[in-house]
Amino acid sequence: MKKSPRVLLLVDWNPANGSLLLDHLRKAGLDCDIIGTNFKQSQWTPVRKILFHWPRCLWVSVKAFIRRHEYDYVIAWPQIMGMFLGAMKRFTCSNSPKVFLLNTTIVERKNPILKKLRNWFLRFSLKKVDHISFLSAGYMKVMQKRFNLSADQTILLKQPIMFKSNPDYCGFDPDGYLYSVGLSYRDFPTLMEAARKCPKQFVLATTDAFLKDLAIPENVTVYRDAFGCKAEALMKGAAAVIFPLERTSSPAGETTLVDAMFYGKPVITTKTITTQEYITHGHNGLLVPCKDPDAIVDAIDVIFANPEKAIDMGCQARDCILENHTMEAYSKKLIDIIKNTDRDVRSSHQEFLVNCILIAMSISWMFES
Repeated sequence: MKKSPRVLLLVDWNPANGSLLLDHLRKAGLDCDIIGTNFKQSQWTPVRKILFHWPRCLWVSVKAFIRRHEYDYVIAWPQIMGMFLGAMKRFTCSNSPKVFLLNTTIVERKNPILKKLRNWFLRFSLKKVDHISFLSAGYMKVMQKRFNLSADQTILLKQPIMFKSNPDYCGFDPDGYLYSVGLSYRDFPTLMEAARKCPKQFVLATTDAFLKDLAIPENVTVYRDAFGCKAEALMKGAAAVIFPLERTSSPAGETTLVDAMFYGKPVITTKTITTQEYITHGHNGLLVPCKDPDAIVDAIDVIFANPEKAIDMGCQARDCILENHTMEAYSKKLIDIIKNTDRDVRSSHQEFLVNCILIAMSISWMFES
C-alpha cells in the first residue's frame, strides 16, 4: 500500500484552536500535523507585528526546519513562515523540506531602502519555495514577472470559505446597517467620508490601530473587539457589507469578502487586481473606484433603491462561493499538487537508479571485454 506524504501545517494562531484546512487534509487521508504561534487579531498593531509576531513566526519556521526530515512537505499558511523556510534552505544548501506557501501577497513599500531590502530577501527565499499560491490570476502573473517565478512554481488557489460549519443564508436586510470589518489595508478614511454623506447607519469592526486620527461620524458605531463569533453576528445583522481598500495593485481582505458573499450579503468593495476576479459588477456585488466616497454612496443607493435586486445580488454571491470557494475543493487541489510532486520525485529517483545500474553494467561489460 502506497504511503501517504507526511505534511506539517504552519499557522499564525494557536494550533490548539484547530484548523479547517487541517481537518480537510486529514479527512482526505493525508498524514498531517500542525504547529503555530498564539497570535491574537485583537492585539494587532504594526509594532507588535514586527517585534513580536515575526520573531514568533521565525521560531516556528526554525522548529519546522529542524524537523524537516520527518515530513515530505511543509505548508505555510502565513507567507512569512514560508519565506523564512526558503531562506533557511538557501543558506544551508538544502532541498528539504519541500515548502508550499499559501495566499502570497507582496505589499508595496514606499521607502526605497526597505523596498530594495525586502525584494532582495524575497528573490533569495522564493527560489527555494517549491510551490507559491496566489489568490488571483492577475496578481500571480504580476509576481511571476517581477520575481522571475516559473509557471510550475506558481499556483492559483482562490480564497476558500473559513467557516467550520456553513452558516444559514441570511441575505439582504433592508432594515439593517452597513457593515465594514477588517484590519490591514482598509481605507477607513474614505468610508468615514462616505458615511458623512449618507444618512444610513454604519457599523465598523476593527482595532484602535486603524482608527488613529480618524474622525468618526455620529452615524458610525465602532466595535473594537469584534472577532470570531462577534464579527459573524454583526455580519448577519447587516443590510450590506462594504470593503473599501487603500490599494488596487495587490490582494487585501479576501477572507472577509468571501465570508460576506457566503452570507448572501450585497457587497460593495474597491475594484482591485483581485476583487475583480471575485466580484462581477452588478451581478454578485458592486465594484467602486479607489478613494471615491461618492461612488460608495451611489452604490449604497443602488442597493436600497431596489431590494429585490439586492436580494438577488446576495444570492448570486452565495452561489458563487459555494461553487468555487469551498475548503473541500481548495484542499483537494492542494493535495493533488503535493501527491503529484511526490510521484514525480519518486519517478526521477527511480530513473536515476536505473541509469546508474545501466552505466555500471556497461562499464563492467567493457572491462570484461
